[in-house]
Amino acid sequence: LLILVAVLFVLKAVLSISFSYINGRILADYEEKKRNKLFKAMIDSSWGYLLGQKLGHLETVLMTDVTYTRSLMILVSSGFLIVTNLIVYTFIAVNISFYITLMTFAIGGGIFLALFRPIVSRVKKISAEDEQTTKQIAHYVNESILGMKTIKAMSSERSVIRVMGDYFKKIKNLRIRSALANMFGNTLTEPISVIFLAVVFAISYKTTEFSLPGFLVVMYVSKQIFVYLDQLQALFVGASSITHYAQKILDYEETANINREQSGDGAEFIFNDSLQFRAASFSYKERKDVLKNLSFTIKRGSMVGIIGPSGAGKTTIVDLILRLFSPTSGEILMDGKNVESIGIAKWREKIGYVSQDVFLMNESVADNIRFYDDSISDEDVQYAAKMANIYDTIQTLPDKFKTNIGERGILLSGGQRQRIAIARALARKPQILIFDEATSALDNESEQQIQRTIRELKGKMTVIVIAHRLSTITNSDALIVLQNGKISEQGAPQALLQNKDSYFYKAYNIRNQ
Repeated sequence: LLILVAVLFVLKAVLSISFSYINGRILADYEEKKRNKLFKAMIDSSWGYLLGQKLGHLETVLMTDVTYTRSLMILVSSGFLIVTNLIVYTFIAVNISFYITLMTFAIGGGIFLALFRPIVSRVKKISAEDEQTTKQIAHYVNESILGMKTIKAMSSERSVIRVMGDYFKKIKNLRIRSALANMFGNTLTEPISVIFLAVVFAISYKTTEFSLPGFLVVMYVSKQIFVYLDQLQALFVGASSITHYAQKILDYEETANINREQSGDGAEFIFNDSLQFRAASFSYKERKDVLKNLSFTIKRGSMVGIIGPSGAGKTTIVDLILRLFSPTSGEILMDGKNVESIGIAKWREKIGYVSQDVFLMNESVADNIRFYDDSISDEDVQYAAKMANIYDTIQTLPDKFKTNIGERGILLSGGQRQRIAIARALARKPQILIFDEATSALDNESEQQIQRTIRELKGKMTVIVIAHRLSTITNSDALIVLQNGKISEQGAPQALLQNKDSYFYKAYNIRNQ
């Protein structure tokens, strides 16, 4: 008998561990798949949709909202167990005393309905505020980290801390209100159940059919029914505080999928002759046209400069070439074929992009040049670095190409960061290379280094340069001057300098005065 008891306890432990493992595996698997699905939906969504997303919100959805929905699954499984136990005890109670069981459910159900609706409504409201405040905190933390240099330079630390303190205070008050709302129903159910059983005892005691052993059984079963009704209420209240997070996940995923970027396979990228804008216009939603009826041609292997005052639409042209947006009217052609027929992935593989705001990872130089593309060999990385005129500088770093460059490349100068970005673009061997204000924030020496790199690339690939500084584009084959979203002039730089009324002539002479 002792051996049997020992074996049963061991078996119980084994089963308990097994079921705990299975349960944990299911929940962890759910979290992994849901986070992958949400992150993929965000990455695959269109650029226009992503522009409207706040910093830190996706992080909160992935790490906080998904965790809460995991808890919802736990509550659902607990609910099945509670309902099963409630059915068993109800069956026993009905067979002992149908009328006492009926009164138990009438009173217990009455308490459930009386407390459930107002508590659930209050908990849902608090949950919605909590979810929104959590996202605001994530956004503010990320925003503060990105702007920390400016915050310290302007001695604004105390103000930033005060604003964050207000957020923390708000989330604390919400958590206290939530705890009180959840506690309220649980606190009242127990004394009411005891009073009910005392009243039943007082009435039953005076009847001739009263049996103390039978009543004790009924009292225990009724008490258990109250307990499970109370647990069921607590489960519904807990679930109601979580359903808001589950709904937010569904809404986020649905919206991201609605705004999914339509990539498709499409035709191959073939560039033998020219890239042409034909009567192309573009406007953002509910805004007037940013670009109006643009028509120009970029020949293969040429270097084209695009200039104009701020807000003229220069970067929007880049966004159209990158196919982050599509023209609202007109079309863009490559060798006479509409670029929309070419697969987006195939298109972007052949286009290199270097922006003013360089994005670098907190990784090594080589990792930043390779940028998630394992097909790029070490030789390709070094060759791209040489083409970008950054190879010799890398050789002076402590670990050369393996040197970690810090968050957003903070351990490098502005010019070095730009040339790393150029090397990253060149490592993919693009057919079209775009520089979007790549020298506007650099000192003269760094600017000259970038300009030398651009000049050396001329003729090796098609180069498009967006520039404020005219010295960057004086050697280009053609210039396009934008004003108010329209082309005001275009042609070779030297030809435009012959016209004293041209924008380029005036800007060039102001620059050299």
